[in-house]
Order: sequence, then C-alpha cells, then structure tokens
Amino acid sequence: MMFKIISLVFTGILLLACDPVGQSLDAEKTPEGRTPSQESWNPVIRINSVGKENVQARAAYSAHYDNPREILFIGKVKLDFFDLEGEHSSIMTADTGNIDERKHLFTARGNVFVESDSGMTLSTSILYWHENDESIYTDQPIILTTLTDTLYGVGFKSDANLQNWTIKQPTGVTYREFGND
Repeated sequence: MMFKIISLVFTGILLLACDPVGQSLDAEKTPEGRTPSQESWNPVIRINSVGKENVQARAAYSAHYDNPREILFIGKVKLDFFDLEGEHSSIMTADTGNIDERKHLFTARGNVFVESDSGMTLSTSILYWHENDESIYTDQPIILTTLTDTLYGVGFKSDANLQNWTIKQPTGVTYREFGND
C-alpha cells in the first residue's frame, strides 16, 4: 500500500514538472505581435561562407521569423567558431541572441563570454559577429584576459579567435617587460 502511494505521488510530481510540448517558452520572451514561421528546441544551425563552415550556433530554443528575416535564440546560446582550415578556434556563450539574415549579423546579449582555444577570454554585455568580414565587435565595456594581462575598455573589435584585436578606450595593467632595442 505504501509503495502505491509513493508511486502515485512521484508520478504526480513528474506530471506537474513537465511542460506540454511547444509550451515551454514564456509568452513574455516572444516578440510582440509576431508569430514565428519555424520553432526549434535545442537546434544546431551551421553558417557557411566561402564554401566552409565557419560558425555553428546552438541554443535551448530558436524561432525563425519571415518579416523581418531573423532567427531568435533563447537560453544557453553557444556559437562555435572555426578557422580557415575548418579547425575549432573559439566559443561564444550568451543568454540570448539573434541573426539578422539581411545584414548577416549575429547579436549576442546578456553575459556574453568568448574563449579562444589559445586561452584568451572576453566578456561583455552585447557582442556582434558580422559574417561578411568574420569580425566580432562591441561598443560596450569589456574585459579581455590574456595569458599575462587583464585589460578593460569600452569598445572592442577582433577576429573571432581573438588573435587580432583592438580596444578603443583601454585601461589595465601589464607586467610585461619591454626591451630597449
């Protein structure tokens, strides 16, 4: 008898904890007055240019809209970047993101963090990735961490693997020694 009661309670808890299929996205998270033409849960979207895969985007949920043409990503947003040889070079994570398909522009928002395979990291609140020139950039405050330095600034531009970067209003401390060549 006790086993039946425990089973019934456990089953009830499981049923209450589950959302109906297609109902897990809160209404306030969808753009006002727009209905997506496609929805996906745990999608993987591959972005190819010049005949190679250069980005792989993943999220908990995505919605594709036809007017304007964009893809919205919500929850556990991750972009894997690949170099010219197709090797993984860095990963970006964020709370939300969207792709403007006309501008070929990905916008990441909320707790944006980029980590290159070489160990450099970048954090900011908003970061853009432009597909045409394969650059990431922001006009927001950033923290860039290298193997030896932590730099702060407002405004940043780089390639996606964080090798060729510029900070517009840099601050920070370095402990590197400069030679008198």
